[in-house]
Amino acid sequence: MQRGLGGVRLALLLLFSLFFIQPALADWSGPVVWVQDGDSLIVKRGGERVVIRLQGIDTPEKGQPFAQEAKKTAIRLAKNKRVRIQVKERDKYGRMVAQVFLPDGRNLAHTLVRMGLAWRHIYFAKDPMLKTLEEQARKAGLGLWQERNPTPPWVWKKRLRKKNH
Repeated sequence: MQRGLGGVRLALLLLFSLFFIQPALADWSGPVVWVQDGDSLIVKRGGERVVIRLQGIDTPEKGQPFAQEAKKTAIRLAKNKRVRIQVKERDKYGRMVAQVFLPDGRNLAHTLVRMGLAWRHIYFAKDPMLKTLEEQARKAGLGLWQERNPTPPWVWKKRLRKKNH
C-alpha cells in the first residue's frame, strides 16, 4: 500500500507543477486595464494585475517623437479589451515578455511596427515578420519614419544615462 501512495504523491506533485508553476509561462487571456506606454501593458489575470512587455519591439520613450502616438494607439487598440497573451519569457524586471493578440486576432506588436510606431528591437526581436514590417513602414515613411534619422529608444536611453552621469 505504501508503494501505491508514493505513486499518488508523485502524480500530485506533477499535477501541481503543471497547474501552479507552469501557468506563468502558458497562454492565457484577460482584459487590458492599463497601458503604461506603447510596449507595456497591464492585463488582469484572475485577481492580479500582470505587467506585460511586448516581445521584440521598442516604442519611443517619453520625450521622443511619436511616443504619445504609440501609447495612444496601444490604448485605442487594447485598453478595456480582452487580449490573448502568449508568454515567451520573463525579463530582468520580472515582467512577462509576450505576444499580445487583440480580439480581432491581430498581433499588437506587429500592428505598432506596421504603423511606424515601434522599432523591431535589434537585440530581442526573434520574429522575422517584425523586420519585414519595419522595412515596409520605413519605405512608406509612416509614423516615426517620417523623421530623417529617428533615434531608437535603446540608443536614446543610453545617451540619457551618459548625460546624467
